[in-house]
Amino acid sequence: MSVVAVGWMLMPVAPAVAATAESDLVWILEGEVVPEDLYAVGNQVRVSGRVEGDLVAVATEELVVEGVVTGSVTVLAARVVIVGVVEKSVRGAAGEVVISGRVGGDVVVGALSLRADGEVGRDILAAAWSGATGGKVGRDFRGLARNLSLGGEIAGDAEIRTRSLAGQPDLVILGDLSYRADRFSGELDNKVAGSVINRRALPPNVRIRAFGLMVYLSVSLFMLAAGLVTVRLAGSRVSEAADRTTRLPLRSLGKGSLLLLSPLLVPALSGVAIVRIPVSIWAPLAVGAVPLLIIVAGVWLPALVLSHIPVAAAAGRAVGRLFGRSWEMSVAYLVGAVAYLLALRIPVVGLPLVLLATLLGAGGWLGRRKPGGADQLRPGPQAG
Repeated sequence: MSVVAVGWMLMPVAPAVAATAESDLVWILEGEVVPEDLYAVGNQVRVSGRVEGDLVAVATEELVVEGVVTGSVTVLAARVVIVGVVEKSVRGAAGEVVISGRVGGDVVVGALSLRADGEVGRDILAAAWSGATGGKVGRDFRGLARNLSLGGEIAGDAEIRTRSLAGQPDLVILGDLSYRADRFSGELDNKVAGSVINRRALPPNVRIRAFGLMVYLSVSLFMLAAGLVTVRLAGSRVSEAADRTTRLPLRSLGKGSLLLLSPLLVPALSGVAIVRIPVSIWAPLAVGAVPLLIIVAGVWLPALVLSHIPVAAAAGRAVGRLFGRSWEMSVAYLVGAVAYLLALRIPVVGLPLVLLATLLGAGGWLGRRKPGGADQLRPGPQAG
């Protein structure tokens, strides 16, 4: 693994030009000084010395600041650790941000763990799956997280939205606290100098309910129109697809899963490329992901609109048999589609039903047509 130690030797002659470094490991050694802004790209970026300016870093693994950065830090990395000093702000996107040093300005990150010996001079804005504060915050704290552990000293106000909020014994808020949490543990008595506001979710008002109903009716009418047109233009294919969903449900589910889940390989392979391949290689290739995303949308959008048609037609046939009727395909589809759309309004049933109908219907469309316009899945009665 190559190592690049960035110091005076890598500095440009013109002071207006920033220093740049790219390697597996970019390391500002202890005692070295970078007198300008530093742009660093590598698997790991480590600052043990001093950067007299801003630090812009892209690290596929980790950024560690254990020295001094006199400017701001802007970072894209899997993990960020600050045990030294950043005199201005820290902004970045990372899976984990650990601060046990001092940040003089603001902190705007996607994940945060402010340790007990950490300090932030101004505001914190964090949005993460889980977060924790235990040090000092010079001004306000605003957090959005699924799970949040709140401790330490917050000199200003705190505004929090989370599913689970835990107040630590060392928590001190010198301003106001406004929070919305489904679950709360700990105590807030004598922890907040200002007011405490628990913002609970209100039920949707009449306008929101009416708007939701309007959207539901519009989408339903669009799906019914698309289904009736499809049945009108390709009735035999719809009949064959409906037969497959009822006679070969497991095979249809398998085909539908392969069809709809295969586009997910594109973002999966992209994620592997970002982690395993150097940035200098995958960054230009990212432009080529745009046509692939268009292809993914081209597979999913028609599938979401048309996949319910075989399932609805098969359901309509089943309803007709219950009443001793043999409806034509358009009537069978209409009856089954109306029953399907009504079932979607059931809270517990709706989402699993959409998933099942999408996979089953998409697999039903896949199949080889037999002579005569129908699948000969079962042998018919022999002529005498």
